[in-house]
Amino acid sequence: MTIRIEDFIKVPEGDYSIGINGDAIEAILEKLKSAPIKKEFLFSSYPRQSVHLGTIWISRFLTTCRAFSEFAEAADYTTEAEREGWGWIWLDGRWRKKDGVSWKMPFGISDADRLAAEGIMPVMQLSWNDAAAYCAWLSESSGLPIRLPRELEWEVFAGICGFPGVSEAAIADRIKSTGPEFLDALRTAAREGSTHSTGLLWEWTENWYDRYPGGPDGRDYGTVYKVLRGGSVLSEPVQRTREFRLRKCPTARSPYYGFRIAVDFSEKGS
Repeated sequence: MTIRIEDFIKVPEGDYSIGINGDAIEAILEKLKSAPIKKEFLFSSYPRQSVHLGTIWISRFLTTCRAFSEFAEAADYTTEAEREGWGWIWLDGRWRKKDGVSWKMPFGISDADRLAAEGIMPVMQLSWNDAAAYCAWLSESSGLPIRLPRELEWEVFAGICGFPGVSEAAIADRIKSTGPEFLDALRTAAREGSTHSTGLLWEWTENWYDRYPGGPDGRDYGTVYKVLRGGSVLSEPVQRTREFRLRKCPTARSPYYGFRIAVDFSEKGS
């Protein structure tokens, strides 16, 4: 698989602001009284602070079905959904386990058109473990240091790309869609954009879900959950902002989870 630097956006080394301040959280909570957003998720992004990041390049596009298929065939890899025979889908207003669901059929339905468009379609129904396995294989096969983006890198990347923060999108209207309509939206975004927007799929990051320095304690912090960023078309508006953090077990998967890759080209003198 060819790794081209032009398919990535450079996050330059420097100091950046991340997170949400307390006043913004209170304002969001006031506006979102009817939304099913737990306040502890907002406070997991508190306090707003400055961080120093080294240079990293993050892919413009979500990893595609075609790229993942190449890995699965070359490495003889079977995803967790395939091994266990089921995945999660959103159906009739709730999450349900569905047999036969995997990255090949993310909604458990036959979708020949999606497979025909797999060169541009993002891969879905992957766990963090599946995404990490892909990154390890691609790193070894390409000779480049490839991994999932760290969540703070992802947040800065989203800001550089102009993707929304809480102040811009906390109460914006969003159209939610599932199944075939969602696949059509992904296909259109992939064809028309020079970069996959955030808010299409939740995106796995490298990090464990832990509190920010100076932030409140929480029972979910530690080495149990991994962090997803960006939200999906099924998410509430505030979840589709660059600061919002979601935590899921590394084995979790749904048709609304995908990932990008991060590469340090400087280690190869690029």
